[in-house]
Amino acid sequence: MTTSVALLAAEEVHNELPMPAYMFGVIALVAFALLLALTWSFRGTAQKYARPHGEGHAHGTDAHGADGHGH
Repeated sequence: MTTSVALLAAEEVHNELPMPAYMFGVIALVAFALLLALTWSFRGTAQKYARPHGEGHAHGTDAHGADGHGH
């Protein structure tokens, strides 16, 4: 009897999606497009805050000198 009650209870439960299945994909695509737009809006930011070239040392050398040891 317990099995028949469980089967009856399982048959009565009808889970339905809150919207058509393809809308989940549409929402995901829109979310990724918004994230892409957010990422794209920060392009060039590193260049804005980079040091200008030729600030105190020659091109191709670092702060320690040409040999890299500070001599």
